[in-house]
Amino acid sequence: MQVNPLWGINVLTPVNDPLREAQSLVDWWQLAGVEWDFADTPNDWLADDAPPARAPAAPRPAPQRAPVAPDRAPVAAVAPAAADLVLPETLEAFVAAWSSGTLAADGGDGRHVAPAGRQGARLMVLTGAPERDDQDSVLSGRAGRLVETIARVCGFAADDLYRASLFPRLVLDNQAAIPHLGVWTRIARHHIALVGPEMLVVAGEDTARALLSHDPSQKPTDLHFLNHGDRTVKTVVTRKLSLMFHRIAQEKSMAWQQWQKLLVE
Repeated sequence: MQVNPLWGINVLTPVNDPLREAQSLVDWWQLAGVEWDFADTPNDWLADDAPPARAPAAPRPAPQRAPVAPDRAPVAAVAPAAADLVLPETLEAFVAAWSSGTLAADGGDGRHVAPAGRQGARLMVLTGAPERDDQDSVLSGRAGRLVETIARVCGFAADDLYRASLFPRLVLDNQAAIPHLGVWTRIARHHIALVGPEMLVVAGEDTARALLSHDPSQKPTDLHFLNHGDRTVKTVVTRKLSLMFHRIAQEKSMAWQQWQKLLVE
């Protein structure tokens, strides 16, 4: 700003100062609410840093192995894989092996809780694992009484019901049981084939995903058909039984609708 001697007043004159121009531009953006730098190219801020380059290690000489003596004791056998699993061919022998814990490792806790019911039962209910209050058999506690009530209202007699679980023992740590899920899914299919039910209720979304490769949250009331050999079993999926007690009225209504799918010809 300068004083013009002709007018005796202050007048503004343009000043060619790049620093002031830059500061003026910054002040304008700050007044607009922009206080950070931006770039058009995206950057993955969560990516791990690239590992530092290392010189290739020199090859190590192969270790010398001592010859094995012919009378050395054999190495302990490894647990059989799923492909090597041999299952009993009768339901009686299957339940005996189940109760003794000789079928396969399971990652569960406590004792093995046996299934209950007769071969050829009209309806089989398969839950994920025994409940905490189950005593001598699967679904013998509070959840089992709820199942019996729903089955009776749907017209099933007590002798029509076979109660079973995917895992043989109480599962307190899911991470310990997950490695065994594939084996016990195969065992469950064999179990269903031995019982030979006309209809199947799968209780629990995780159990349904393993057995039916189906996500119940998408279409929970759909009727499924489990194919095993030359047989087809009508199947529905319900919520995990222990969860049904938190919203008993709504859950009973939903379970009723799902079970009714089995009775449609």
